[in-house]
Amino acid sequence: MTTAPVEIGPRPATLNLTPVPNQPEPEPTGVVIVDDVETLAADNLPGCNDDNPYR
Repeated sequence: MTTAPVEIGPRPATLNLTPVPNQPEPEPTGVVIVDDVETLAADNLPGCNDDNPYR
């Protein structure tokens, strides 16, 4: 394995820190009432051989 020198320094002054557009809305902090739980959970249900709880 080869080594490479690394130098840690301050951020450059020309760094563009504009916010990224179209960020998802923040999660609600209170109670959420859902009429159709099956539709809500459809994307989160594991399929065949997809039962890894650490995903």
